[in-house]
Amino acid sequence: MKSRITCVKTANPSMRKGQKELIDLMMAQDFSERSKKYYSRFLSDPGVRSRTFGLDRMEQLLFEDCDGSVSRFEKVATELAVRAGRQCLESAGLSAEQIDGLIITTCTGYLCPGLTSHVGQALGIRPDIFILDIVGHGCGAAVPGLRIADQFLSKKEKANVLFIAVEVSSATFVHGEAVDLLLSNSIFADGAAACIVTSYEKPGWQMEQHGCLLIPEYREQLRFKTVNSRLNNVLGKDVPQIVAYGVKELLSRMQITDLPDTLVFHPGGRLILDTLQRELNINPVSLEASRYILAEYGNMSSPCVLYILKRLMDTKEFAGETPALMLSYGAGVSVNGMRLRWIE
Repeated sequence: MKSRITCVKTANPSMRKGQKELIDLMMAQDFSERSKKYYSRFLSDPGVRSRTFGLDRMEQLLFEDCDGSVSRFEKVATELAVRAGRQCLESAGLSAEQIDGLIITTCTGYLCPGLTSHVGQALGIRPDIFILDIVGHGCGAAVPGLRIADQFLSKKEKANVLFIAVEVSSATFVHGEAVDLLLSNSIFADGAAACIVTSYEKPGWQMEQHGCLLIPEYREQLRFKTVNSRLNNVLGKDVPQIVAYGVKELLSRMQITDLPDTLVFHPGGRLILDTLQRELNINPVSLEASRYILAEYGNMSSPCVLYILKRLMDTKEFAGETPALMLSYGAGVSVNGMRLRWIE
């Protein structure tokens, strides 16, 4: 039996700030007039209304030292991943003993041992299960992570994988004059999403086809680089068009000529969704869930596609055999796709 994504749960920090509040914060700082102009422009964009942050106070966003950010990533990422994972287990009616694999993706911090060690201990998983930490894929990590879960389950007749995508983007925030840093500080946020991937016959999204595309010639357009021991986000102005090009190429390679009505597209930013909608001639209704998640939570990087999937599951009733397409794109530049089908 092909594996299925069943229960999906999410977790966010308690601090939620509207973009207007963040404009006020930035205008009160001793920043250049140029920086304030860009912050006002980016934070006023209608694509994002509010975001959540794993902070004790907002000033940490701009003045936390490197060691403080690393320590906060470990604490917040673990807390969010454990909360999302525990809710997922409870909703699915599973105990930690019934989990055979734990896979966690992140790109906003580095731990050794990875988050699987911290999260697995907190959840009380068995010591003999398959664990994997996936780093370095950026916003696109969830789809290849789910693909690994699917491949693991293909060798297991009846088994469950707990898959978690978690990001503490606020731990990578650094103020600078570069436009991409100002934009990053204006759209990225913190969050975690967990799901059960199973080879048991349960209602869920059956994974039917995977595809991936790496476009390394555009690597310098979309990546993290380390400056003064801090991660600095690089977001080139051509990213929306690069993503659209990559998506078209991937769809061709996957032999997808007609898009299904149900789309689970990583939002990235408003311009990325606008470009994809135009270039692929997408019905605006099919991107409503992606736009909703971006507006309410910002770009949480890798968890976003699972937030969108949960939104669709919470707001629609799926009949048997309903097809869907999940796409994520991120650093590299990489584009990842997965055909899904709802099975009762």
